[in-house]
Amino acid sequence: MLNFLYNVIISDVTKLCYRNCLEHFTDNATILDVGIGNGVMLKNNHSVIKSKNLQITGLDINSNYIKHCERLIKDYRLEDHIDIHHESVMNYEPPPGHGFDFILFSMSFMLLSDQPGILDQVKRWLNPEGEIVFFQTMFQNRSKVMEYIKPRLKFITSIDFGDVTYDRDFYQLLSQQDLEITKDELLKQKWFNGQYRLIATQMSNGHH
Repeated sequence: MLNFLYNVIISDVTKLCYRNCLEHFTDNATILDVGIGNGVMLKNNHSVIKSKNLQITGLDINSNYIKHCERLIKDYRLEDHIDIHHESVMNYEPPPGHGFDFILFSMSFMLLSDQPGILDQVKRWLNPEGEIVFFQTMFQNRSKVMEYIKPRLKFITSIDFGDVTYDRDFYQLLSQQDLEITKDELLKQKWFNGQYRLIATQMSNGHH
């Protein structure tokens, strides 16, 4: 039931996210996917992952999602391309000497409580010129309706949609973290004037 709800509610968003993110990722890139979910995106994108020779490390704290994801990895023979861990990004530590070209937060960043702390942590894992990429719903104007509804959706759907993210606050956080925006693309306008945005960032001057 959980996977069914996830697929119905999240599927279109996931397709939009991964289609654009995989286009953005360079060939042979190493990627950390924070909150990989149940792997539903592998059905549509397994051939692109193979053709671009991407190496993806996926993290998720939901054991049902991880099991489902493991099945899809086997079904589409992606064992050489995807490695998943049932672990929080706060507890994860990459193997010594292993960095990432891209660290992706796909609709997961707004679920994290200590956002500055997590950015401090993951920045250490970036390769030189590496990027932290965010795909999320952004709002420009205060929406009391969304502030009320969004955190409560998890009680109806069992899926956590996090709190409302305002672009002004988000851009301020990036600036405080010395992250420069290299790409900021509106992918889709949605209800209550929300926007699905793909935002790629690099450390200022490429330094850690």
